[in-house]
Amino acid sequence: MGVILIQGGARSGKSSFAELIAKKIAGLDVIYLASGVVTDSEMELRIEKHQKQRPSEWQTVEEAYSISSYLKNIEKNKTILFDCLTTYLGNLIFKKQNKDFEKMESEILAEIEIILKIAIKKNLNLIIVQNETGKGVVPASKMGRNFRDISGRAARMAAEYADKVYLVQAGLPLEIKEEGLKNIKEFTLVDGEVGVL
Repeated sequence: MGVILIQGGARSGKSSFAELIAKKIAGLDVIYLASGVVTDSEMELRIEKHQKQRPSEWQTVEEAYSISSYLKNIEKNKTILFDCLTTYLGNLIFKKQNKDFEKMESEILAEIEIILKIAIKKNLNLIIVQNETGKGVVPASKMGRNFRDISGRAARMAAEYADKVYLVQAGLPLEIKEEGLKNIKEFTLVDGEVGVL
């Protein structure tokens, strides 16, 4: 199936849908790539809940800061559920917070692009879960705004590389890439400018 991006709000059912896809593709031969870091008791409970709901036979790999390095050493044709891109971006932003925004953003988006290119080169089934972070109020802090902006750009990049993109709303997934590309094409002129045909 290739690269699949699953986006949605908090508790929308993204992870559950991602797990359904992984089970359908690979059964029990799934690598669960977890990017969460235990920072407090609430996060610890969230991680434990995720661990309990997925099959115990799945291999769990915890990688908070260098997913591309992990994927470089993986066998071809594997099925990987990456949960989640949002947390991974937060980890990288926190680690690089002392850099200026342009440099930080460039380095983080380069990492995401490497992940996507490795997935395609190695023919991985890479299922990426990501929270939608841009529909709420503008964050009050600079770091919050940086996170929102980088998350939005990472989503666009992942969607560009993905074979399928799903939006999950209230537990119901919709495939949006095919329709979205059709809509873009409708308003794109021959020379590449956007406008009504």
